[in-house]
Amino acid sequence: MEPIKAVIFDMDGLMFDTEPLYERTWGQAVAEQGGVFTREIHNHMMGRSKADSAQILRRFYGADFPVDKVIERQNPLFFEALKTEDIPAKKGLFPLLDELERRGLKKAVASSSRREKIDFLLLKHRLSNRFTCTVSGQEAHASKPDPAIFLLAAEKLGEAPANILVLEDSNAGIRAAHNGGFRSVLVPDLCESDETALSLCFRKVNSLDDVAAIIDEINGWYF
Repeated sequence: MEPIKAVIFDMDGLMFDTEPLYERTWGQAVAEQGGVFTREIHNHMMGRSKADSAQILRRFYGADFPVDKVIERQNPLFFEALKTEDIPAKKGLFPLLDELERRGLKKAVASSSRREKIDFLLLKHRLSNRFTCTVSGQEAHASKPDPAIFLLAAEKLGEAPANILVLEDSNAGIRAAHNGGFRSVLVPDLCESDETALSLCFRKVNSLDDVAAIIDEINGWYF
């Protein structure tokens, strides 16, 4: 088994508890146009780009639904809340970063979110200098489950996919990791894990607290 030399983190729902905020602001934007937003729709949108989210909304609400107005409205709603509300880090994030640095492993963030959201949250939690690189959805030519964003992060890390562990909370993210030749760990958040994602991930865990032990198992390290 190839050793792990670097770890790629998804952001929303994996590093920070942002998914309830996404669900609420998407729900408000949809409601303003006369629609009803559900957890099922949100699950389909998790980890996806704005363009893919628009397609998903059209699939559920129909071609005549004003999806463009929803997309335009959701972003400012989200950012307004992001700047005024406390967005906690997910359980185990800071201890895991400490453990990865102790082991000398590179770290990256690869998120479908826009650059300003990534930078804002990393700065807010004083994490801007703890990652080798960050990649936003704007920089990748396709969104998850396409592996483009992870492959770009791997290129910036200077490591092959076989030597990188991807941490994800979404089914689309797990598929993207598999499609790019990465091993992945699924840390579920709001999205219910489907059978395909469970079959493709290397391991499913309850929180980021469990990740360091998996890396040690793969690498044959004992601490």
